[in-house]
Order: sequence, then C-alpha cells, then structure tokens
Amino acid sequence: MAEAEALEVTVKQEERSQETRGRILAAAEQSFAEHGYDVTSVDSICHAAGVSKGAFYHHFPSKGSVFVALLDAWLAELDRQFAAAQTGGEFVPQQVAAMGAGVNEIYHVAGTKWNILLEFWAKSKADPEVAHSTVDMIRRYQGFFQQVLERGVSEGSLQVKDSNLAATLTLSVVLGLLLQGILDPEGQDWGALMQRVLAMLMESMGGRKP
Repeated sequence: MAEAEALEVTVKQEERSQETRGRILAAAEQSFAEHGYDVTSVDSICHAAGVSKGAFYHHFPSKGSVFVALLDAWLAELDRQFAAAQTGGEFVPQQVAAMGAGVNEIYHVAGTKWNILLEFWAKSKADPEVAHSTVDMIRRYQGFFQQVLERGVSEGSLQVKDSNLAATLTLSVVLGLLLQGILDPEGQDWGALMQRVLAMLMESMGGRKP
C-alpha cells in the first residue's frame, strides 16, 4: 500500500512539473512573438506563467534554453508532417510535394509563432546557445533532404548528379519562402506557394509524375 501511495504521489508531482513547464513555454512563446527575444525577460515570463523564478530555473537554465525548447517543439511538428508525407508507395517527387502540403498546414495554424522563427535567425549571431541550435537545424534538414533526394535517384524518379547541391537548393527554397511569408504574411498564400514551388523543383530534377 505504501509503495502504491508513493507511486501515486510521484505521478502527481510529475504531472504538476510538466504542467508548470508547459505554462512557462506558453508564456515565453507569447512574449517572444509579441515583444521579441531581447525585451522578454525571465521575470516577465515568470509573471505571465504564474510561477516563481525558482520553478523557472528548475526547468530551464536560461532564457535561451526556453527559446531553444520552443524551436524544438516547432521542429517536432514539422518532422511529424514530413514523416507522414513519406508513408505510402508514392515516389519521392510526390512525397516532397506532400511535405509542402504539411508546411502549408503549419502556415495556417501557426499564426504569430512564425515571428519566433524570425527571432531565432536574428539572435543566432548573438547568442551562442541559439546559434548552436539554429545551425543544427539547418544541417539536420540539409542531411534530411539529401537522403530523400538520393532515395529518389535510387528509385529512378529523380535525376540528380550532386545530391548535396540539390539538397542545398531545396532547403534554400523552403527557408526563403518561410522568410518571405513571415515578412509579408498577406502577400500570398505562402503555404500553397510552397507546394507549387517544391513540385516545380522536383520536375526540374527529372521527377516523373504519378
């Protein structure tokens, strides 16, 4: 009985801990998006989240670590969209087009969260912790697209001589459209444009239609 009660207490403590962490992240996300990274302070995050500074530092060693946690959460959603696009028996060009559809969905639900991505780029030159995560993100997706394109070459749906260069081009297109969408959100339907541009890019690499 004592062990069961101790386990129950542990579970409740963990639930409270995760709930506190979630409140901190939500408050930080809102403040970063509305006011920017520099204006946002640990004190303001704690006030908005209704937690003590001790609770904050129990979960995060610095403001930069909260920033990085938000980036990781955003990338996790993007990874889920990309993973879903690779299921089924379609050829790589169609999978890449489906990835564009996933980004399209994120565009329409992200709202002010896109401002945080712009903040990441802005702070990556000034904050070593943010810079490290941003570079890791770029290198990870460079490698991801290279593997996808090489799979297209192997299956015969793409004709690419330099997969690293082609991956760089693909990533540059994605990042460039993301940046345009953040800076000029009403200029176009950026998610739909992402789909069309990626489809055109795959065609230029020799992708065959389904």
